[in-house]
Amino acid sequence: MYGRRRYYGSRRREETGRYLRTAMVVLAVICIIVVCVTMALQTTKASQVAAAEPAEQEAAALIDEKNVMYIAQAATAGPVIMATEAVNRTKTQERQVIVIDPGHGGIDGGCVFENVLEKDINREIAWSVTKKLRNMGYQVVLVRQGDDYVDKMDRVEKANQENALLYVSIHQNSCEVSSVTGIETWYDENDDTGSSKRLAQLIQQETVKATGAVGRELVSDTELCVLNKSDMPACLVETGFLSNKQERDKLCTEEYREQVAEGIVQGIVLYMN
Repeated sequence: MYGRRRYYGSRRREETGRYLRTAMVVLAVICIIVVCVTMALQTTKASQVAAAEPAEQEAAALIDEKNVMYIAQAATAGPVIMATEAVNRTKTQERQVIVIDPGHGGIDGGCVFENVLEKDINREIAWSVTKKLRNMGYQVVLVRQGDDYVDKMDRVEKANQENALLYVSIHQNSCEVSSVTGIETWYDENDDTGSSKRLAQLIQQETVKATGAVGRELVSDTELCVLNKSDMPACLVETGFLSNKQERDKLCTEEYREQVAEGIVQGIVLYMN
């Protein structure tokens, strides 16, 4: 009996040892498999990241605050078209420097009626035009910021130095006949491209539409410095007659000046497009 017990005890120990060795081998194999799978996943992920980096860098270069709205609108068109639209929109806007010239200023008050100075009306309208255009993403340069006197030639030279796409000078009109009212726009007919006339036509058209004012004729004048010395299409818009009391009273209200500014902006946008 004692010998059989020893035999069976020894046999159980051997079997247990074999089970333990088998279990260790299986565990080692499982560990090796896990390590291999993990390394494979990491390698795949690293490859994906490496492949994605150029696209992400390109996208980061393309997307900025000016493009977000346009990219969102083009989302259904696919990533290539989205990126192209964003780049084109930004490059176009960067080139589109617009110079807005509030006529007169400083010691040059322009025409004056009942303590209403042309230079002040011009500045208010010009500033409103500037804000509206900037909100649309255009780069705008104001010839004068405050009530400063700026020589006519200096105004044009500033526009030329900016390599501006267009130049719009804002003024008020006057006439010995106080009943005369309306908007008229001036341009230089010596512009062989016809661009100045087209700019004048569009601004005249849209400003009359926005205000309901009388639409007077387009006037060609080759003698005005701000028109004939500019390197870009230019026009001078007379937005109303301060010599007419009704029109003067309108121009003294913020609401009407906003309408005038909106018309000028819409004319510029039509020209740009």
